[in-house]
Amino acid sequence: MTPLLAAAALVLTLTGCNQGGADGPPPEVTMPVILQTPVRTDVEQTLSAVGTVEARESVDIQPEVSGLIESIEFAEGDRVKRGQRLFTLNSRTESAAVAQARAELQLAQSNLDRAKTLIGTKAISQQELDQLESLLAVKSAVLNAAEQALSERFIEAPFDGQVGPRKVSPGQYVHAGTSLVTLVDDLTVKVRFRVPERHLAQLRTGQTASLSVAAWPDHRFEGKVDLIDPVVDPATRTVEIRLLAANPDRRLQPGMFARVSVVVETRKDSIVIPESALVPSLDAFAVYRVADGRANLTRVTLGVRLPGQVEVLAGLDEQSQFVASGIQKLVDGMKVVQAAPDTNAPTPAP
Repeated sequence: MTPLLAAAALVLTLTGCNQGGADGPPPEVTMPVILQTPVRTDVEQTLSAVGTVEARESVDIQPEVSGLIESIEFAEGDRVKRGQRLFTLNSRTESAAVAQARAELQLAQSNLDRAKTLIGTKAISQQELDQLESLLAVKSAVLNAAEQALSERFIEAPFDGQVGPRKVSPGQYVHAGTSLVTLVDDLTVKVRFRVPERHLAQLRTGQTASLSVAAWPDHRFEGKVDLIDPVVDPATRTVEIRLLAANPDRRLQPGMFARVSVVVETRKDSIVIPESALVPSLDAFAVYRVADGRANLTRVTLGVRLPGQVEVLAGLDEQSQFVASGIQKLVDGMKVVQAAPDTNAPTPAP
């Protein structure tokens, strides 16, 4: 062996000795993380949709007959009671007809009463008495018809509600069927919305619901499912749902756009974890479950999502310890330890 080859062999031997010496392999990294165990709480599964607010009852007040408006007996925007008079049409002709019919009825009644006193004296026949009774019935029917014609000149509210702006003025001649004013009952409102037919099995009347509108974004209105349309729209494969909501302060106004959430199921004592613990993949979610000081990537089945939390249907139990925060640098099987609290973090104000 030449001197040059011998020197090279010596260098290689010394290098090999230094790499496998007493220092050994580098120590395993232990990652400080935030560890937690799941909590149990009641979880509501909801079905969300968008709908339109409608008055529970809404009607255009229209006259049954033509005539001249004699008086308007409400102020625009008033709340009115059922049976309260709203409009009066000119009724002089009808009033006269009622007075005449009433007088003729009274005369027919008097003639019949006198005839009955004479029936035992042979001064009047039974046929004449029958004719007087028939005449009395005719006069009574004439009076009823005249009173009905007179009542049609007075237009009343069909239910309690609020009137809008009137569309006619006193002294105006209107025809039968002319729209005079709109009356709405908005102390209870209807909200109509549509859902895909696949959700029909989850819905039933009486289910509680909540809704919100843009005008009151921080307020949740409560309601109940009142009607499920028995017919599915074949064009859209959706079904119309209607809920009723109390509206005593009249914040909900007909025509508003509403976001609706219907509670379709309530699960008691469900396992819930923070969303920060989730590790997403293409088709599933997982968490780092900790056992024997190591973080093991464990697939989980999720349920309802809550604000900042999520329900776990499978993959964890209430005794499972998992990594709640600090998952960014973890790999499956890495050793972990509970991180010390951050003493430099600002103390929240009381």
